[in-house]
Amino acid sequence: MTSGCKIFNTIERIKAASYCNIVYMGGSLTTAAGAGDSAVTSWRRLFTRYIYDHYHKVYHCQPSEVMAGIGAMESYGAVFTIERNVTPHLPVLAFVEFCVNDRLGANKDLVCKGVEGIVRQIKSGKTRPDVVLLGGGCRPGSADTANGLIDHSIHREIAEYYGLAFIDIQDYMHKTLEARGQSWDDVSIIFEENDSLHLNDYGNLLWFECMRDWFEQEWQEYERNHAERPNGQLAEPLYSDEFEHTKLIDPTKKNKQINLEGNWEKQDGGVVPWYFDNVLVGRPGDKLTFTFEGTAIGAICLVNCNGLKIEARLDGRDIAGPYTNFGVEFGKFFMLEHGMEDGEHVLELEVGQPMTRRNRLEDPKAQIGYLTVASRH
Repeated sequence: MTSGCKIFNTIERIKAASYCNIVYMGGSLTTAAGAGDSAVTSWRRLFTRYIYDHYHKVYHCQPSEVMAGIGAMESYGAVFTIERNVTPHLPVLAFVEFCVNDRLGANKDLVCKGVEGIVRQIKSGKTRPDVVLLGGGCRPGSADTANGLIDHSIHREIAEYYGLAFIDIQDYMHKTLEARGQSWDDVSIIFEENDSLHLNDYGNLLWFECMRDWFEQEWQEYERNHAERPNGQLAEPLYSDEFEHTKLIDPTKKNKQINLEGNWEKQDGGVVPWYFDNVLVGRPGDKLTFTFEGTAIGAICLVNCNGLKIEARLDGRDIAGPYTNFGVEFGKFFMLEHGMEDGEHVLELEVGQPMTRRNRLEDPKAQIGYLTVASRH
């Protein structure tokens, strides 16, 4: 791990009166689900506003927010969205928050690939952005770990290996609440019972305060050692570079690699979430065949209360397919296979029949936003 300031490029941009696009990438804590007004009281907006208020008037820099958070998304799904949601905005600084959602990933190898893929993709961008990993938190006793808190170990290890900053939001919030004689009840949202993660306006404020204090420490470190320019070379992979090159495939667009059978249709664009360009809607018996080259294949679907199971076959063998039934509608990533030999593969998807206990409404359907591919090039 390198010593000294870890956001050298960001501070130089600020001082040079340049643009400073700040990416916020993560799950629902990044989208600020629970804030009274996420456009005003979210930790994202508070931090972007802080940079503007404190540094624009001195250096005439132009900070702006790039919101790349997708609720319920894990690192190993979000890594496929970078080409759409992050790199086109030419970021200077990227905050990455996936500790909370990654805690549920049973395959830790996949989590390692996801986090490292995000770091390697963003750091390889045209603007060589500074990347900061964030350690979100939870109500004490609600996480499945020895101390009842979120385990940050994988994200910390990757941050240390690449010389990145890691901000332990969880530790800051619990220590601050204890010092003020408060508890998690003071930061928890009130419109969901037994919610152990999402934050109200006060919780978002504490999150911001932690980041503000960290940023001011980084600034001081820069002033003390501004001649210590960090090495811009990307290190060899710690775990894997499998997700360093990824693609999003829109199945609604004409593509010689995709063959559709049945009555697939394109969802009305007026009800498509921002993180999809389009949504392909299938009903029982509809089939999709996708021929691709790569090492990993997945799908980002729009799950809903009347969603159907999608049966899947890869290179002629049955695999676990997307299950798109859930109580509320949101985007969910399904990793179908990874770690394959880098070559041509064939994915076959077929929308299953309604399940009596689950699909009781009219017109049950499956909704696919993207197919996702990782390759070595």
